[in-house]
Amino acid sequence: MRLVLLLLLLSPALCSANDFVLTPLICVQQKYHSCAIQLKVRWQQAEPACLYLPPQTEPLLCGPAGVQQELALQLTKDSRFELRTADSQQVLAQRTIKVLTIDFNAGDKLLKRSRWGTQ
Repeated sequence: MRLVLLLLLLSPALCSANDFVLTPLICVQQKYHSCAIQLKVRWQQAEPACLYLPPQTEPLLCGPAGVQQELALQLTKDSRFELRTADSQQVLAQRTIKVLTIDFNAGDKLLKRSRWGTQ
């Protein structure tokens, strides 16, 4: 009886993502541009799963229990990816890709200010 109760308590944990990896987790973009990223996706699950980028309703990628693939994406802001079961769309895991923005002209502006005292 205790074993059955223990299995019931652990069942949500058993349904979670066994292995879900996205790389890289950071994308750097130039100011006023989108971030072009070659996202490496890998998961190993007990059942087929799909990768989503909410609020999009269509999956970016679906596959069998084990997937390893690259996706070319354009991101403009931090993006949370969700791995969901293919049949019930239960969220198994989430990963966030951070988008960092760099202004290459900022250095020139600072240099002018320090030399000429102008803004």
